Amino acid sequence: MRFEKVVILLSYLPVCGAAALAMAVYRKSDRALKMFCIYVLFSTVILLLSLVLSQNRINNMILLHVYCPAGFLLLAYFYKRLLNNAVNKELFPVLALLFVAFSLVNSIFFQNIFTFNSYALTTESILIIILTLFTFLVSLHRNSTSLVIRTNLNTVNWINSGLLLYHSSTLLLFYLSNYLTKFYSLNFNLNIWLLHSVVSVIMYSCFIVGLWKQLKTCP
Repeated sequence: MRFEKVVILLSYLPVCGAAALAMAVYRKSDRALKMFCIYVLFSTVILLLSLVLSQNRINNMILLHVYCPAGFLLLAYFYKRLLNNAVNKELFPVLALLFVAFSLVNSIFFQNIFTFNSYALTTESILIIILTLFTFLVSLHRNSTSLVIRTNLNTVNWINSGLLLYHSSTLLLFYLSNYLTKFYSLNFNLNIWLLHSVVSVIMYSCFIVGLWKQLKTCP
């Protein structure tokens, strides 16, 4: 087995670790963190299904077309609950519905379910980057009541850091993905997705640290 494929397979270990911690933390968490735990578990299921399909040489792009809007809905609800009083509560439902509509239109008319949905993934990354940066800004105000109190601030910062690092690092990759797969060799594309796996490991490692800190503070 090639080195690149071994690294990609090993990148699933922190995903499973984060899922295990999400299950352990779930019952003792507030609504915001519960929604994030659901997001981690949902992501884990999608990633493992994707791995099974790819190992059997079955096109797994349809999973991305499901994961992108559904994952964003879960994260939007997480930030809606987290940013309790900092943002107009109507913003998140409107943002979520608009993004889901955009994803569906993209999957039906532009990038069908058997191709990489780079437009939706790129848009999602931009939105997540904005949400994470805004959350960091709110968390700097120590006297602010905007953040949900029961969620450990260190946990929030680790989760935010993971999401920000991942989406800022993969933004250009998602945007150029269809171009790269069309004009460059399979070996080149494998190296690109090796980079994606490394960034994914960093993100899920941040999730693990954050969830572990929350678990230690649970009564």
